[in-house]
Parts: sequence; C-alpha cells; structure tokens
Amino acid sequence: TRVGIAGAGAPGIAHAQGIAQSGGMKVVAVADLIPARRDHLVSLAPGARACSDAMELVQDAGVDLISICLPTHLHAPVALAALKAGKHVVIEPPPGLSVKEAQQIDSAAVKYGKVVVYAMQRRFGAGEQATRQALEKGYAGDIKHARVAWMRTRGVPGGTGWYTDRAHSGGGALIDLGTHMLDLAWYLMGSPAPLTVFAKSHAQFTPVQQSPAPDAPVNPVEDSAFALIGFEGGRTLELSCAWAFNQPPQQEGVVCRLYGTSGAVDVYTPQGAVLYRNLDSKTTTSVTPLKPPKTVHHAALMRHVRECIIGKATPAPGAHDGLMLMQMIEAMYRSIETGRSADVKGVKSR
Repeated sequence: TRVGIAGAGAPGIAHAQGIAQSGGMKVVAVADLIPARRDHLVSLAPGARACSDAMELVQDAGVDLISICLPTHLHAPVALAALKAGKHVVIEPPPGLSVKEAQQIDSAAVKYGKVVVYAMQRRFGAGEQATRQALEKGYAGDIKHARVAWMRTRGVPGGTGWYTDRAHSGGGALIDLGTHMLDLAWYLMGSPAPLTVFAKSHAQFTPVQQSPAPDAPVNPVEDSAFALIGFEGGRTLELSCAWAFNQPPQQEGVVCRLYGTSGAVDVYTPQGAVLYRNLDSKTTTSVTPLKPPKTVHHAALMRHVRECIIGKATPAPGAHDGLMLMQMIEAMYRSIETGRSADVKGVKSR
C-alpha cells in the first residue's frame, strides 16, 4: 500500500514510523507547507517525494492511502476529496469540526467503498489492547462504569496557534484530549449507544484568539472540561480533560478505570494494565497484571489499517464510529452552553 502523509508535524512523524514498522506499506509522498518539517519527514521515508499542498496527494495516482495529519478544519475537505478520488484515508482525531463533517465522511466512505480509520492511537497501546482482550474474555464481567481522564498542569498546545482558534480546531481540551479518552473508554465498554450527557468547562489559561472580524464576538476555547455520559443499559462514563489545571503533580497524566460486575481494570499503572477480581467483604482482591501484545501503538494502528484495506478486518474506529464520537462531543458542547443535560442526537451503532 502506497501512502501519502499530509502534515509533517509530530503526528505525521508517528504515522510514518508506524508505517515503517507495520509491513506491507510504504510512504511515497509527503505534503506540508513548512519546508523544514517536510524535508525532515522525507528524510525518515527514503524515496518519498515532497510537495507543499495536500491536494497534490489526492491527485497522485501513485498514492493508495492518505494519512491526514492536518489541523482539524482541514480533515473533512481533504478526506472527502481523497475518498472521491478512490483513496483510503487515515485521519488524526478529532474526526472534524462538527457532526455534519463526520456525517459527510461516513457517507462518502459508504458511497465510494473505501476504508476510513481514525487514528485513535490509545486503542492500540500495550495496556489498552491487553485490557480489551481481558474484557472480551469476561474477566471483569459486565462493565457498568468507566472513569477516564487526561489532565495536564500546563500544556496548552502552541504551534501555529490553530489549536486555540475555535474556527480551526472546533474547541479546546474537550475536542483535543477528550475525544481520545472518550473513544478509549467507549471502545472498552463495548461501544454502547449514548443517550445523554452533562458537561461543564473552564477557560482560565488558554490565550484568547481575536476574531478577524472586528465586530464578531470573541469565543474562547475551553482549557478544561468535565462530563458524565449515560449509555443504554444504565452504563455510565466520567470524562475529565485539561490542557492546563492547578492540580497535585501526581495527578497529571492519563487515567482509565473500568468497573464491572465481576471485577475492575486499571489500565494505566506502573505495572501496566491490572485486573482486580475476587473482592470480598474485607476488600481484599486478587491482582493480575495483564500481558500486552507484541505489536503496539502506531505500528499496531497501521497494521490494522493494512488489514482493513485487504479485507481482513473491519475499520475500528471507522467512519461511523467517528460520527458517533462527534455526536457525543457535540452534545457535551450543547450541555456546556445551556447548563443543562443534553440528549445525544443522531444515529446509533450499526
């Protein structure tokens, strides 16, 4: 599979490294507006040609798959053009600026019969894969609740400034970090149909981007957000995320804990993912570290993409999963705006 990478920043580099490790795929072209970044990525993919415009990859008959590692507002335009041109796509999260864009990508994937995989790399980590295997075997029973967090103390993204410009990013920490953790927990819970959400956010540390239109209202993005999501069957999920938050140092980082009828799993511990079972009235329990697979992170992600293209696997998270995630994220923003809980509108799981 011949791959063109659109965007030569950190995600593009990670994609290139995963492609090199996965087998059966080769980076043949790289597109980025910044020559230094473009040249650096080309140096990691010998023989790849360089260009400045992602649409050159779309028009290149020698490219089978486009890896989209661009600012969020470019995800849908490039993905839709690529699918129409008969190419498969891998898209860095979030799926787009809105449910509407995610719906367009989902419809195009069906119309043109091409693979769409969102690069939710946390699904493919060592502890995350080990947890999924344990849950599929029923070791924790029926998962009733999950708690996930990605909390930074001082980590507002910099770069060219698009992260804190709502028109280019779609939002702040919630759509940036929250989408990853929401996807992970939802996936590990078995992707139940979402029903309602209640969310709150704060904006204390994020620079305010002035609108180019003098009379337009300033619409700052959130630097932290917190949500409770209700799913079918009474399942629940707590989500916390922050670019910047005053907190004890030991609380910075990621959390993913799942609570089932027979046990619980803590995905992120110094020992890796750990399963807790056989709890008794004295709160003693058996502790089982979960064995991770050999292929992890972006190598596992890109191997999955390759298997989808050759028909050995179903895209996960695919275009429809991305649509459902955006439905949940958009409902959270509605809840933040109104101060009330919001129904998750739209289609359910296929």
